[in-house]
Amino acid sequence: MANEITYTGQGDNLRAAEVFNSLIWDALYDATDLRSVCLKIGDLGGSGSSKLETPQITWNGAMAAANADETTAAGNSALTDTALSLTVAQQIIAYEISDLMQVTGGPGNLGLAQLAAAVSNAYVLRFTDQVCGVIDDFSNTVGTTTVDLTVDDFYAAIYQLEQSVVPGRLACVLYTVQFTDLQESLRSEGGSVQWMPATAEMLRAKGPGYKGEFLGVDVWASDSVVTANAGADSAGAMFGMGGVAYAEASAAGIMGGAVPAPAASPVYAEFERVADPGLSRVIGHAFNAVAIGEDSRGVAIITDR
Repeated sequence: MANEITYTGQGDNLRAAEVFNSLIWDALYDATDLRSVCLKIGDLGGSGSSKLETPQITWNGAMAAANADETTAAGNSALTDTALSLTVAQQIIAYEISDLMQVTGGPGNLGLAQLAAAVSNAYVLRFTDQVCGVIDDFSNTVGTTTVDLTVDDFYAAIYQLEQSVVPGRLACVLYTVQFTDLQESLRSEGGSVQWMPATAEMLRAKGPGYKGEFLGVDVWASDSVVTANAGADSAGAMFGMGGVAYAEASAAGIMGGAVPAPAASPVYAEFERVADPGLSRVIGHAFNAVAIGEDSRGVAIITDR
């Protein structure tokens, strides 16, 4: 094994300093949570299969004028249909801590409880990575390679989705540099165009990483956004609900000894004990799949990284 949290290893920093200060300082990290902008197709826990297939039908057939002679049949109209297939796969993380780290621990010190909470948070980080790993696959794109993101690019993304008749509220996920480039471009905008920053209430409702609203579009920023064009650009995206879809498989209490996470999450944790030399592990598991739900509901935003 490796990466155990021991008193003689990381404990030199994590415990010795805590004798004087019980606060654990959380170093900077991107906790962006994108679950709210994605469409959950279903839960495969207890379903008998790891694969979820959802038929997609295009209801775009308008009535036509009947034959004027009143005797010739109009005939049947064809339905356009495809299928969205999601196969859940395992996501996992584990932390291990020594007995000495635990028995000397006091209130607020790093221990098994904090590690268990970190396991649940790890699923949020993984989910955001998965979303950012697929949004660059939208066929429609806006932006110019190696050129900073501008308000014009933002408008172009909205226009593309309006032309595709994407319904409902739109969401935009940008790389952190793309977001600051957008802010810079906004400085030269006049008239009634206004950026609406996130309030504390909005952050509670939409989760970490939410930056605010612009032109009626909810904007998130994340460093999980992938690169494009050999690393020269970032591949953010704008999409409507259903542009990105996902499926999960909850444990539903079937795992012996496992501790389930909150009901809205598929994460479950279990503890493992190694008596010699005295180590405890917390292992977090989740099963999910993330994919483009419908290609025409989104547009990739490819601009300078």
